[in-house]
Amino acid sequence: MVEAMDHPGRLAPGGLVFLGLMSPEDPLIPPTLATLSPGYPPTSRKWLRSVVDSDTPDFVTRANKGWFDLSSEGGLFGEDREFLVAVEVHEGEGDWWWARVRLAESWDIMGAGSAAALGSGFGAPEFAMLSPSGDVIVCGTAGDSSIGTVLVNRFRSLAGLRELADWKSGWPGTPQHERAAARRWLESLGQ
Repeated sequence: MVEAMDHPGRLAPGGLVFLGLMSPEDPLIPPTLATLSPGYPPTSRKWLRSVVDSDTPDFVTRANKGWFDLSSEGGLFGEDREFLVAVEVHEGEGDWWWARVRLAESWDIMGAGSAAALGSGFGAPEFAMLSPSGDVIVCGTAGDSSIGTVLVNRFRSLAGLRELADWKSGWPGTPQHERAAARRWLESLGQ
């Protein structure tokens, strides 16, 4: 039997206070699409990025500062520093959805957070975050020699991302919950 995830316990090391899962009926971009959004660069502007080389002293501290500055200036945070983060709803099921969280006074997204739930280990971020209004995505990235964050705004206008959502909403290999979420998101865009 698959157990529900301990979201409060898994998110706490990164300094995220779990406030609850968003309704699956909310017309939000599915997390799997959000993580792919940096791959669809806009034609008229560049994505905002913060990248730190892994061999830089205090690279996790610097990457945390880059994440916070980019997120603050780019519009990730809502009232009381609340935002959404992609979480696995059930262990091993591959069903990801958005959880509402608040950033605590003390936090470590790129270090302890990435080790606990937001990546593949300490200093290896792999996360997707969404503004409460659903119009700003922040993704954590880890490469061979650097880590960082990418902020994606105005992603609703990216034709390639919408085409991928349309394809995923109709492809039988896409999990049912993700197909439905992609359809709801596209309908909210008027497609």
